[in-house]
Amino acid sequence: MDQNFSLMAQSRANYYTAGSPVQFVRVELLKGDETGEVAVCLTFKNVGTEPLTGLVIHFKCKDAAGQVLCEDDFYYEQLDAQPGDLFGSDDAVYVSDTPVSSVEIEQDRAFLNGRGVDLRGYKRVRLQTPRVLPASIAKTLQQRTGNDALICVPQDIEQGWFCACGAFHPNEENTKVCSECGGDRAYIKAALTHVLEEARQAAEQQQREINAVANSDPQQDTAAATAAAAQAAIAEEPTAQFAPPQAESNPELDRVRRYANKGILLDEEDDDDDEGTRMFDAEEVTGELDYDDDYDDDDEDEYDRPRRRGRYADDSEESADDVMAERIIRWAPPITAVICALIIAVAVIYRFLIA
Repeated sequence: MDQNFSLMAQSRANYYTAGSPVQFVRVELLKGDETGEVAVCLTFKNVGTEPLTGLVIHFKCKDAAGQVLCEDDFYYEQLDAQPGDLFGSDDAVYVSDTPVSSVEIEQDRAFLNGRGVDLRGYKRVRLQTPRVLPASIAKTLQQRTGNDALICVPQDIEQGWFCACGAFHPNEENTKVCSECGGDRAYIKAALTHVLEEARQAAEQQQREINAVANSDPQQDTAAATAAAAQAAIAEEPTAQFAPPQAESNPELDRVRRYANKGILLDEEDDDDDEGTRMFDAEEVTGELDYDDDYDDDDEDEYDRPRRRGRYADDSEESADDVMAERIIRWAPPITAVICALIIAVAVIYRFLIA
C-alpha cells in the first residue's frame, strides 16, 4: 500500500571525503502518514567531472540509546547523475517502526561511466558548523536575493566554500553556483556585504542619538557645574570672595569707628577736659549719676534729672566733636550706598556670567 511521508528531521553531513568524486550531503527521516513508520533517506552529490551511474554505500542506524537498529549495504543503481547533481533523496535505505536517532555512512564503490572506483581509501575531513545569520539580517538578505533558503553566513575555507543556505562545496566540485539553492556565490556575498553595511550605519546612527540624549548639551552642563561651584563658594566664603573694596584710611573715620559702638565721641587729647562734650549710652541714667568736678548743692536739681539720650549736653557751643558728628552725618550715607552698590554689582555680574 502506497502512503505519503512527511519530513520529521534532517541533518547535514558534518564531514566531506577529500578527493572523492562522491560526497555525502544529508540524512532525512520521513514518517509515513498511514503506518507511522520511519524511513531513512540519504542524499549524495556527484562532485566529479564524469557522469555517475551507480554507488554502493554501507549504513548503520541507531536508536537514542546507541543500539544498532540496522546495518547493511545499499545499492544506488541505474543512476544518471551529472557533475553537480544530487541523488538518493527519493530512495529509503531503511524503514523502521522504532525511532532512529543517528545514521553512520561509509562509501564503498562508485561507477563512473561503467568504471568502478574504490571510495574506501579517501580520507574524511570534519567540517565546521555553518554560522547562522541573525533573523533580521537573514530576512533582509532573502528579500534582496529572492532566495528563502539563505540563513547562514557564506564563507570560504581551505577545503571549499559554504553557501548561505548551509551547503558545502568542496574544491573538487569546482563550481560558483550552489547546487542546492541555485544561488550565485559572488552575488550572495556582495548582497550580504551591502546588507551588513546598512545595518552597521543604522546601528551607529542609533548609538549617536542615544549618546546625544544621554549626554545632553556639554556647554549647559559646564555652566551648571560652574554655577553650583560658585554658589557653594558664596555660601562658604562670602567675605573672602565678594568683599567690597575698603575705603582709604582716614584718621577721623577710624576714630569714629573706634568709639561709635560705645556711644562715646571724644578727642583722645581731651579725655580729662571738663569742657568736653559727652554722649551717653543707650540706656537712660536714673540711679547712678556722673558728676562734674564743679558740682555744688545749687545744681542738685539739675543733676536729679536724667541726661538726654543722643544729644549734646551743651547745645550753645560748637566743639571739635560737633564738627566730627556733622562729618559722620554727611559722609556715612553715601559711603554706605557706595558699598551696597558694589556688592549688588558684583552679584549681578556673577549671575549674568554663569546664566
